[in-house]
Amino acid sequence: MIEGLTSAFILSLSLFPGTVWVVRLGVVGRPAQVIAACLGFGLSQFLWILVSVPGLMMMLKNLHFVVNGMYWFAALNLAYMSYKFARTKRAEQLEDVNTEIAAWQVFRNGFVQALAMPMRLPLAMALVLSTGTFMNNPPIVESIPGILIGAMLGTLWWWGQLGFLAVLFAKKVPVPVTLKSINKIRPLCVCIYAVLAVGAIYLSL
Repeated sequence: MIEGLTSAFILSLSLFPGTVWVVRLGVVGRPAQVIAACLGFGLSQFLWILVSVPGLMMMLKNLHFVVNGMYWFAALNLAYMSYKFARTKRAEQLEDVNTEIAAWQVFRNGFVQALAMPMRLPLAMALVLSTGTFMNNPPIVESIPGILIGAMLGTLWWWGQLGFLAVLFAKKVPVPVTLKSINKIRPLCVCIYAVLAVGAIYLSL
């Protein structure tokens, strides 16, 4: 369960544009919009884990000859994400967001945009592998429910606490302080993905 929680939490944490959007809605929007955005992003991230876990289980169970290659593929994806975050631009302002759209449209836009990102599936698979999910849990059907429960908790942890903070405090905290806080996510993700890339290589040995 802990591996699923960790994978889903990091996957959600790394959706930096979504995080910035939620904070923007907290600063100038309505609580309903913040909650809708968090639900849209959270659901999309959980769905990627939901697809990744049984898919990886089947591959590890039936394709023994590619197991080491899968971990190296995960390491390459994670290294690329570390590099990508190192080059990601800082968030510079929080007031430039459309607050006229309805909450259901915010949910739909967040869900569709996050779900459509092409790197989310290989990233989700890389995270599941690099956190040792199928090193600590056998690749059998009985392992899936516990992993997915952990993934659900990890998703709720990030988007739930982000939504809570955005609703209650985004309008009260000075914008420069908020910007400084959310921009710390970028170097944090650089470090996390670099460490996980090394971890994936280690697990392949």
